[in-house]
Amino acid sequence: MTLVAAECREENQGAETRRLDLLRDYLRSSLQVARILLDEVLDNRFSQEDPDKYCNLASKAGGELAMLLRLARRALSTQEDVQEIATLARDLAPHARAPHVYRALLMRPSRATMYSLAHFCLAELGLPDERLDRLARMALRSSAAAANERVPYRMLDAAWTRHIVFGVQELSHPAIPLSPLGAGVDLLEASTEDAYAFTHALPYATDFGRIPLPPTLNRRNLLGIAEAIAVRALDEDDLDLLAEVLMAPAILRMPWTPTLSFAWNVLERVWNEFGFVPGPGLPAPAPNETRTQMVRRVLGTTYHTCFAAGLCCATLVTCKTAPPEVKAGPPGSMAAPSGKGSMWKITWDGTSEQDKQHLGFLGLAFSIRRAVENMDLVLIRETLRSAAQSNLLEHPLFTQALELLERVNA
Repeated sequence: MTLVAAECREENQGAETRRLDLLRDYLRSSLQVARILLDEVLDNRFSQEDPDKYCNLASKAGGELAMLLRLARRALSTQEDVQEIATLARDLAPHARAPHVYRALLMRPSRATMYSLAHFCLAELGLPDERLDRLARMALRSSAAAANERVPYRMLDAAWTRHIVFGVQELSHPAIPLSPLGAGVDLLEASTEDAYAFTHALPYATDFGRIPLPPTLNRRNLLGIAEAIAVRALDEDDLDLLAEVLMAPAILRMPWTPTLSFAWNVLERVWNEFGFVPGPGLPAPAPNETRTQMVRRVLGTTYHTCFAAGLCCATLVTCKTAPPEVKAGPPGSMAAPSGKGSMWKITWDGTSEQDKQHLGFLGLAFSIRRAVENMDLVLIRETLRSAAQSNLLEHPLFTQALELLERVNA
């Protein structure tokens, strides 16, 4: 028995290593998108031809790319990877420290965390700039530094940037209990912004899983919220939101649930099919659009989902929380639940019967979403009865559905 247990343990460790190596490969794929963004979009021509659009995209994309490089440096340690990250950081630096950044830090210290984010990430990667550093720190310490109305998860966003500069104590922020981490999410009709408030608050409050959440927070409840948001992302074919919420098991230091494992399989299948992670939609082309304009429009929109997926992979690697391996087996015949979207249905069709049987929450969550859409109280009641039989009534999604019926009855 001891020999068998040792062999099983070694086999599990081997599977975990394989999964982490695969996540590193996906992260490298996101870095390839970063290279294309730098070469094809954030170039000198763009800054000269349309300076306003360039400044907006350079600030947003530059900050996100710097975050990705900072996390990638934690997750990738080969000499080749370290060199690639350093090269990308060096090429990003002129955009992160462009004149419009100096102007913003001089004139709008209340926006200093946004405009200095990329700079501080680059400095942590070994690319300092003492002149900008001095200005950014003065802006962050100014009397107007917090004079910007922010919702709680945006406060955590600003605190995360500040922690790179002033230390980890910045993460112990009083906005945590006011954010979705403490207040929860109104799941039955959660908007996209409601969902993103949750998926952003988690990594900001923990530096992408490096720092544990306060023990006063209910991690099991937060994992349930993550499951419900993952179902929403599948229902809407929103891979951007899906990539962000799939950081939850690692950050919460909780095991993967069958629903979140299935959601990862959807993301992974699409990533392998396209070679990148497509975004939720593209803006319409301008009349007589040139190739350069088309590249900027497409990459300027889709890069974010690829970066979000890369941040997810880097977080899973550094927290050593890889998704479970998909077990081989013939596709099951169980009918698909009542969800919308198309990407998850393709994955469902290739899922084994045994794995489908563990996805009861997925079907019930889709059923609740359809019932709430149509205000079908009978279906809500039937779904809750099924949830009770599966011991799921304490899940935050079904708790809120039960409360809805109680309000109706009142």
